[in-house]
Amino acid sequence: MSTTPLDRSRVPAPGPLRPYHFPRVDRRTLSNGLSVLVAEQRNFPIATFDLVLPAAGGAADTDDQAGLAGLTASLLESGAGERDADELAEAIDDLGLSLDAGLTWDTTQVGFTALRSRAAEGFGILADVVRRPTFPDDEVERLRVERVASVTQRRGTPSSLAEEVASRYVFAEGVDYRRPLGGLARTVGGLHRAQVEAFHAAHYRPQTAALVAAGDVSADEVAELAERWLGDWTGAPPPLAEPPVRPGLERTTIVIAHRPGAVQSEIRVSHVGIERAAPDFFAVSVLNSILGGVFSSRLNLNLRERLGYTYGVSSSFGSRRRPGVFSATTSVQTETTAHSVSEMLREMREIREAPVTDAELADARDFLAGIFPQGVQTTDGVSGKLATIFTYGLPDDYYAHYREGIRAVTADEVLDAARRRLWPDRAAVVIAGDADVIRGPLEELGIGPVEVVEAASLG
Repeated sequence: MSTTPLDRSRVPAPGPLRPYHFPRVDRRTLSNGLSVLVAEQRNFPIATFDLVLPAAGGAADTDDQAGLAGLTASLLESGAGERDADELAEAIDDLGLSLDAGLTWDTTQVGFTALRSRAAEGFGILADVVRRPTFPDDEVERLRVERVASVTQRRGTPSSLAEEVASRYVFAEGVDYRRPLGGLARTVGGLHRAQVEAFHAAHYRPQTAALVAAGDVSADEVAELAERWLGDWTGAPPPLAEPPVRPGLERTTIVIAHRPGAVQSEIRVSHVGIERAAPDFFAVSVLNSILGGVFSSRLNLNLRERLGYTYGVSSSFGSRRRPGVFSATTSVQTETTAHSVSEMLREMREIREAPVTDAELADARDFLAGIFPQGVQTTDGVSGKLATIFTYGLPDDYYAHYREGIRAVTADEVLDAARRRLWPDRAAVVIAGDADVIRGPLEELGIGPVEVVEAASLG
């Protein structure tokens, strides 16, 4: 036994990365055009199955029917096949399924996790939910009203208000990302059952879609289930318009979403980001980690630890099929708003001027590589990675080499990514706060024009 006393004055050094091997991806294509991606894991008798529908994501909405994709997805469990909503819920409960439907800009994803012994029965329910939803009138009306209320309530939340306003300035007119994913109160309020049925009939089709599965199943077993329940499902969805993403600003602009009497300011420094399949995704990930992606980031060490202005500040690149949003985010007391904005922009400029330090680079790479296995400890986590591979056209062995890619990033690559991907001079600086108090100090910064908008004017 060691008699060396424990030195509690210093933080223990991190240990070496533990090995992790992402399971091999087996890909098939059914005769109806449906892709099948399977990652076999025999650790536990559990499996996750997800149908990924890229044609049914938020980008499929038109401006006058914004929110239709989300309403459709939310109605899938309101009755399907021969079962009404109660019977469907009872069948799901009896089988012990964890079934859910989710929407992003790029996909609607519907799936379940179950014991291996219940997979076949669960698959039958999944097929009904996706292919034969009944969309009862009363459920359409109930969920429509709920979603209108949710959209309206969102405006009363400073963080959601700031994000909505930021999107309107980050993207140019004609780019669908300018509007909220869930739609506006006026567009959701005008939706009805016939539109839901038409959207489902057009966009829930097997060509361009995929079934992804992870867990205690083989590719042969999944293909057999898919052929049994989905083999006669046919058709191709309409092509997505997806206009090119163009920035909405030529210079940094400050926009105040006026909240009279607010004692805090919710800040977003945002601009156009990157697409998920960007070749410099790894370098951008490391860059973001150093700038604002972890607790020890430059932004957090400055605004939280040095200045004491906030409980936390972070940054992120929201990557989609097309370039999404970069955003640096924090909440501060009203009186520190202008200085916080100035410091956030200064950090964005400085990381573009010189290579990051060796310690910053090593810490960021080790952190990102180290936490990766945490996100794929479950069959649901692995299935999610398969969905990402399919949706964004990544190589099937992408996650098998993910940690290698992160750890290979150099300081020069981070600097190059910062110079190309961070735009401190073309950012939308959006603050949800009291314009009567913060406008003057923000104008004194001299970083760009200052505009004030009212939530009621957003439509």
